[in-house]
Amino acid sequence: MEKNFSLRELNTFGFDVKARFFQEVKSLEDISDLLQNPDFISCRDATVSRINDNTSRILILSGGSNILFSSEFFDGFVVHPNIKGIETLEETGETVKIRCYSGEVWKDFVDYTVSRNLYGLENLADIPGKTGAAPVQNIGAYGAEVKDTIYQVHTIDLTNGQTKVFSNEECQFSYRNSIFKKHKSIMIYAVDFVLKKHGELKLDYGNIRNYLVNNNITNPTLQDVATTVKTIRAEKLPEVGVVGSVGSFFQNAIVTTDKYLEIKELYPDVPSYPVDINSVKIPSGWLIDRAGWKGHRENHVGVWDKQALVLVHYGGGKPQEILDLMKEIQDSVKDKFGVWIKPEVNII
Repeated sequence: MEKNFSLRELNTFGFDVKARFFQEVKSLEDISDLLQNPDFISCRDATVSRINDNTSRILILSGGSNILFSSEFFDGFVVHPNIKGIETLEETGETVKIRCYSGEVWKDFVDYTVSRNLYGLENLADIPGKTGAAPVQNIGAYGAEVKDTIYQVHTIDLTNGQTKVFSNEECQFSYRNSIFKKHKSIMIYAVDFVLKKHGELKLDYGNIRNYLVNNNITNPTLQDVATTVKTIRAEKLPEVGVVGSVGSFFQNAIVTTDKYLEIKELYPDVPSYPVDINSVKIPSGWLIDRAGWKGHRENHVGVWDKQALVLVHYGGGKPQEILDLMKEIQDSVKDKFGVWIKPEVNII
């Protein structure tokens, strides 16, 4: 365990936030030791006593690729799960069940599955972060969501030491959400996936199909799709570790059909994706761009000039600067379109 530990390398925004206590967990045995640590017990008891006001002095921090701290000091205990390993659990003629432990880098795990011609994760290539964080956010990109491949999730509740295996249904997955967002003391230490040996490629979201056509790829393979997604992401997103960001900062807006038609009457080129008969998804990046924010910079922070959905930290700034910029953008989009966009990032 370490005290007053800098989390600069464990949040991709790159803010120099200090944690009062910090412990890396590399095995299930480390978890047992953690639960007996007096400083951890103190923070755990404080968390349990304040459970009704949704505050916690325990933070489970993985790769930090979807975290924004609201201040420069976390007065609690940060647990960094870093258990490694990938193993095949079961194989049939059509599917393979794979267990991936929480500390494995997500993009490396996707590469692992693609190299074995297993379908399901190719559209999620190069999303930053660790595998253990993927179910929390129900990460998604280019028409795919991780929930569609998850079989079950292995966890331990750090407030009471109880282990539980959550089925896909028990995870309560929804758009960029899961039960793990509501119960922040539950640490994921492994995830079981079911991937297909033969699958249908998803090419109709974003620029995937156009990229393939422009590069004369008429019969794309699984590897072609993963490579295309990586290329598109690299062209529009800042490189992790070079410019601070969490990728997509805001969730895409889901509006009523009536609101969508109202916007479309004023802006015929508005992109949209039907959700159901009563609602439509509009890319928040388009809304932010049309509100005039793309490429905007305020001191140490700004909006990425290649993708308006991305807020960036250029270095030397403080978390409050991103929070202030977020609020300005939300108010601006609300004033222009009558739509309130929600952050996708977890604000701590």
